[in-house]
Amino acid sequence: MSGYVHLWNPVGFPDIFFDEGIYMRRALNMIETGNPQEAWFYDHPYFGQVVLAGLFKLFGFPESVQESPHAAYMLPRLFMGILSVLDTFLVYKIAEKKFGRRTAIIASVLFAAMPITWFLRRILLDSILLPLMLSSLLLAMHSGDSKRVPPSLLLICSATLMGLAIFTKVTAVTLAPVVGYVIYTNCRRWVDLGKWMVPVLLIPAAWPVISVYLGHFKYWMQDVLWQAGRGTQEGFAAITATCFLIDPVFMSLAYVAFVYAALRRQVFLLLWFVPFLAFVNVVGFVQYFHYILILPAAAVAAAYMINDSIQRRVTTAKRQDYAFVATVATLAVFGVVVSTIIVSEDVSARQFEVIERTLEVLDNDDDYNDDDGGITDGVTLLAGPSYSWVFDDLYQRSNVLPDYSSALFGPLPTQDYVLIADPHFMIDVDRGEILYRLYNESQPVAVLRGPVENIDYYTFPFGSMFVMEATPIELRVGTHLTDEQMGR
Repeated sequence: MSGYVHLWNPVGFPDIFFDEGIYMRRALNMIETGNPQEAWFYDHPYFGQVVLAGLFKLFGFPESVQESPHAAYMLPRLFMGILSVLDTFLVYKIAEKKFGRRTAIIASVLFAAMPITWFLRRILLDSILLPLMLSSLLLAMHSGDSKRVPPSLLLICSATLMGLAIFTKVTAVTLAPVVGYVIYTNCRRWVDLGKWMVPVLLIPAAWPVISVYLGHFKYWMQDVLWQAGRGTQEGFAAITATCFLIDPVFMSLAYVAFVYAALRRQVFLLLWFVPFLAFVNVVGFVQYFHYILILPAAAVAAAYMINDSIQRRVTTAKRQDYAFVATVATLAVFGVVVSTIIVSEDVSARQFEVIERTLEVLDNDDDYNDDDGGITDGVTLLAGPSYSWVFDDLYQRSNVLPDYSSALFGPLPTQDYVLIADPHFMIDVDRGEILYRLYNESQPVAVLRGPVENIDYYTFPFGSMFVMEATPIELRVGTHLTDEQMGR
């Protein structure tokens, strides 16, 4: 069930997101340079691009995809789907270890099938670090009663996985309290908890150490402080409302379950959830896919509440069996049907179409051709990261900026440019006057629209379309834009 829900139509749904292009670009940069650090950007640690770079190197990427953007996104999206299947298994084992087999079955069904778990399909750091976090927790849970493997070895492995998770994205630190609680509960010795903390701290410490080695420590400090301060307290409430729009059933179960866990004094579940809630509220900046980190906790908490309620309210063992089977069947059928409706949508089709149209503009327009019919060096391509790496690394085009926002920090390489103005660009256009001028001083050559625009986001189960940024997309051309017109 998890394989079907997470591997069906991997490129068509969801849309190709802005951040996915950033991680693709950084992984390819690492393959080309051998350096996980890209320029002076210190928004996240390195392990995410290391994993993707290793995957790409293994499959001979990007040469192996033969200049096919669809195939280029297929490989990492399938990898994310496989990780989701692994996550489902880990959720089962954690719930089984803590609460028993029936709770584990309910939790794994919720995690495998419910619509909100499509978040895991994206090529994101959160999707990469989740199996590391869950594996760390599971090993810590077994450290207290393992007979075949020395507990010290399990603790070392757990700490290493947690350190790698934090080395992927700093928000992974929110799971450290529950893992530390499990270790202390099992061992009852502060020294064991201290030994576990050493790799957890040392592995991600490589991030600032590398910045010092490269002479970039001031950039590291600058970006870390920027990341911590770019949100507002209202952000978490708004994103939570968005998640309720996407999957009201799962979100309702999750929040009721955490209240139930508090009433039942389930410290394990509360420590899995509350640190994340506190972290994002203190930091302020949060996006809907950040919920990936607590989807397993929500699934386990909801399963615990459901199974505990069955055992308390249903009197006989036979009736408990019937209630359990009926609950699992209902959740499975509901989740698979609703998820199928959503993930079968081909919302990214126009994004691949605009890539083809952009190539046509670059290669066929006389204003941009050289004598051999190829692209000249006189055109700059401005696009979001989800497109720019395709033209730069897949098609080997010149004068491709990593991101349209690069225009805010210096002059364009050329006066002529092609602009892909997608919904994310229209959000970011407020970042500077230059982006307004680039848009207003250009002319549209194509406007691509898709079915997402005609869907009522507030009609269940199509709330997921609210966060899609696939269309409308404008392909625009600007010619001979002078420095004076640019306001420089």
